[in-house]
Amino acid sequence: MFYCIVGNSQITGATLQASGLTCALCAKSIYTNLTSLSFVESVDTDLNASSFLISFRKNQEIVPGLLKKKVEDAGFSVSKLAFDIDASNQTVNHDVPVKIGQTFYHVVNIKSKVLNGPSKWQVIDKGFVGPKELKKWMSTVKDNCYQSAEISDCPNIENNTSFITYHVIIK
Repeated sequence: MFYCIVGNSQITGATLQASGLTCALCAKSIYTNLTSLSFVESVDTDLNASSFLISFRKNQEIVPGLLKKKVEDAGFSVSKLAFDIDASNQTVNHDVPVKIGQTFYHVVNIKSKVLNGPSKWQVIDKGFVGPKELKKWMSTVKDNCYQSAEISDCPNIENNTSFITYHVIIK
């Protein structure tokens, strides 16, 4: 049975923290890679926090996997990715994916509620969090799709093998 919520939300920005940064040249290589993505409007670098504040172009499909790939292509890894979501009457439930654009965000660890206004959605999949945090979430999220990040393994979404799902917590 197909069960998801179509999003009444827009991703407006993100905070991406990279591990392994040691200097301004390291940050510049990530900055250059991120700004090459068509859906990225701008990137501000905070070298002290090893983070990047990313603004997205309106009406563009945001692809978390491409953000991760660009960081890895620069020789680093993502230790945290949190999206700024502007929600308009968005219902969220534990273990129920929300579709924003063509991407599914599988919400975990939340009681049912309706979001209005800004919120932060942190991606908790492998490659988007550090090893300690990944271990913590792996002990609470039991779905096979959490292990693989493939929508075809997600028990709440059937017949959608061309989509990828990202597991998120809402802060």
